[in-house]
Amino acid sequence: MSQVLVLYDTRSGNTGRMARAVAEGSKSVQGVEVVLKRVAEGSGELAGADAVILGAPTHHTQPSRAMKRLLSGLSDVPLKGKVGATFGSYGWSGEAPGIMARALRDQGVRMIGEALRVKRTPGTSDLTKCRDLGRAVAESVATVGGAKE
Repeated sequence: MSQVLVLYDTRSGNTGRMARAVAEGSKSVQGVEVVLKRVAEGSGELAGADAVILGAPTHHTQPSRAMKRLLSGLSDVPLKGKVGATFGSYGWSGEAPGIMARALRDQGVRMIGEALRVKRTPGTSDLTKCRDLGRAVAESVATVGGAKE
């Protein structure tokens, strides 16, 4: 069974809501195990995942401190050939999802879709986009009967 790892950080809860919706979308795909964790708790699971979805809010034009720590150590993790995506909430500028996407791409991760950005509290349509992102990533690594589709 393929594994989708959703690692996120949140400050006000907005990116956390997005992360839960992304995980929900991934869980809707058969043949996929989904792991949802805060970045500080799940960074050790990166190497074992088939897909990595990162989420963080933007603070002062950067991802959160915990996410920046993770990004700074990505070169130590075998990520080449994995699938990935990024998302995050913001109040003003919203650079974090793009910064995370670039960091994954630089490590050889094949990105699915555009970096998803939501201003402040995600609404119904934003959460639908999050579920769609999670489903698209999961579908790209789904296994049926032990073999990838």
